Amino acid sequence: NNNSNTNTNNNTKNSKMGLKDLVPCGHGAAESPKGTAEKDQPATPSTIPAIVVENFGPPEVLKLAEKPLPELQSGEVLVDIKASGINPSDTYIRLGPEGPYAAMPGILPKLPYTPGKDGAGVIEAIGADVTGFNVRDRVYTTNSVTGTAAAKAICKAANVYHLPEEATFAQGACIGIPCTTAYYALKTRGQVRAAEKVLIHGASGAVGLAAIQFAKKMVGPEGLVVGTAGTEEGEKATKDAGIDVVVNHRKENYVNELKEAAPGGYDLILEMFAHINLAADLGLAARRGRICIIGSRSQEIAVNPRHFMASEVDVRGVFLGKITPEENQEAHAAMRSFLSDGSLKPVVALELKLAEAALAHKEVMEPSAGGASGNIVLVP
Repeated sequence: NNNSNTNTNNNTKNSKMGLKDLVPCGHGAAESPKGTAEKDQPATPSTIPAIVVENFGPPEVLKLAEKPLPELQSGEVLVDIKASGINPSDTYIRLGPEGPYAAMPGILPKLPYTPGKDGAGVIEAIGADVTGFNVRDRVYTTNSVTGTAAAKAICKAANVYHLPEEATFAQGACIGIPCTTAYYALKTRGQVRAAEKVLIHGASGAVGLAAIQFAKKMVGPEGLVVGTAGTEEGEKATKDAGIDVVVNHRKENYVNELKEAAPGGYDLILEMFAHINLAADLGLAARRGRICIIGSRSQEIAVNPRHFMASEVDVRGVFLGKITPEENQEAHAAMRSFLSDGSLKPVVALELKLAEAALAHKEVMEPSAGGASGNIVLVP
């Protein structure tokens, strides 16, 4: 299972707030010039085009329909969605009790629901008790009350962040899960330091490509960032992201090439497929190196415990749902800075129309190109 935030869409709530309760310009309950609310904040539309899931199951359960949209509550904003990010976790939720989250029923939404946590767009209206935002602000969101696979989404203001002008809406839709996971793995769990050698084992996916860019900035010119990919397209994507060395992990004996790139071993390894690679990682880690597991299938594997002992290797889990509020705020502040200075450019591999949500869910799990090479987003 690829790493994901465990917060889910509520998609159901009472509607008690009308237009008169909306507060313009993101200043909470402060007074505003007469007429600003009516001028800048249209009433919440009664229905919107959205992907609606009435039954858990395969990608075909994702249907485009007209969906009722509740009015804003206190602490919420209405976002005109310009792009919605697709993540593996969206497919796990769609599978419901038959999927990877079967043992965690608390994170499955009530039916019917609209998928999508990640998205980007423009604030259209602001509820009471919201500060720091203005109507027409460019923003990205990391969760949604009503789901981001829609023309508009209601989001809690706490999950909404300003999107720097340097980033497109499609790139903004890639920040929530992929970029935050990469930053959290490197900085918080991996404790990466300047001049270290980093291996990203599975670098051509959405998380991996973000990790390359973060790692290059964090280890600096004296460090080394190495990664693996499974296709020519994936290798090219990692090179475009700035990687120092890329190795095709489908080649026989590719591990030897990884050892040649860092003879003394890797200080930090980010692992996307631990059920396949963990044993190899233990032989690639430097003395007192750290292995951060970002993704793995739920299955038993055989590992020799003595391999942990010889190099005093630490193996650490990474699960974005466990990030603390303070760590989350630090991550998003850093990422917005990286977006502004150009050191982070989320890679959008495929843009599909909202009606093509089923195809997007297939592509994120089994790319038709044969391997991942970036993010997938839905656009209006």
